[in-house]
Amino acid sequence: MSTETNQNNNPDEDFLVVENLTTTFNTARGPLPAVGGVSFRLGHNETLGVVGESGSGKTVLSRTIMGLQPRTNVEVGGSVRFDGHEIVGATEAELREIWGTKVAMIFQDPMTSLNPVTKIGKQIGESLHVRLGMSKDEAKARAIELLTLVGIPSPEERYEAYPTQLSGGMRQRVMIAIALACNPSLLLADEPTTGLDVTIQAQILNLLDELQMKLQMSVILVTHDLGVVATRTDRIIVMYAGRVVEMGRTKDVFKDHRMPYTRALLESTPRVSNPSHTRLKTIPGRPPNLLKLAEGCAFAPRCSRATEKCSQERPNLEPTGTDGHYFACWNPLDNQSAPVSSSTGSTKEFGEDNVRS
Repeated sequence: MSTETNQNNNPDEDFLVVENLTTTFNTARGPLPAVGGVSFRLGHNETLGVVGESGSGKTVLSRTIMGLQPRTNVEVGGSVRFDGHEIVGATEAELREIWGTKVAMIFQDPMTSLNPVTKIGKQIGESLHVRLGMSKDEAKARAIELLTLVGIPSPEERYEAYPTQLSGGMRQRVMIAIALACNPSLLLADEPTTGLDVTIQAQILNLLDELQMKLQMSVILVTHDLGVVATRTDRIIVMYAGRVVEMGRTKDVFKDHRMPYTRALLESTPRVSNPSHTRLKTIPGRPPNLLKLAEGCAFAPRCSRATEKCSQERPNLEPTGTDGHYFACWNPLDNQSAPVSSSTGSTKEFGEDNVRS
């Protein structure tokens, strides 16, 4: 197995720059702004977590960064510059030059991404043949190496298997093998553990950690679970209603979060220290209707700290004073109230001692 890492001339330079990215779907009921003005930067070998409830825009954001949005009834604005390539407005031919070889994606459900009537080996080998020009024998050898790399037992046997003959965890490992086939420098993982039991979830996430270190990739990890990103990311973006409401280094967001929505996500996360049958806290109300977004803060109808100003004016991202830590709230939590209280658990339960800073 070739473990050649991605070579970067300047490891401190941001090689993914997203600026004011917008994605709007033109529906029969009107324009739906799924992503509204998202900006961030990602450095080499860095891991960014994107968190939020279902419908917050996480998946649309990741697919837009990849350039996977349909060409009709979708309007994409802003800029996504990846390693010198502008994604927004690029042709399909231009995108094919970077898909797989420079940037790759792991999708949520492997059964909707894998072809159920094509053998696993052929699905892995296809990109090796098309993108890298490998012969059939070379592609087979490389595919078996990739299956070994992602921890699939009896890789020669699994090479001849169909997706329906594999477990959910093994299918997800196959998706990772396909994504890594051409040694991309950026990997987007969209809810890579959805539908898997907690033991398999941990195995998949540990595998991604190991592969990132071995291959020196940058990773964007999309999830609804703050517990997942606590010890596996360098920085976090919290999204709500298609917008970033808080962002910063992982440790800063956990220890000193200012946005009430971030607190609500933390408090609704299960904790092993809670007694049996403890009722989970929930976020009151419902996620907003993106077709009818109010003028003010989208979270205001569900926020206990909301005032009249919150329903009338949308807050912009403001710095906390800590480098790189921003929040969007008119009535933020202060330094003393931000850390999760003992009554709801502490960030130690998310691995505070190992949280990346």
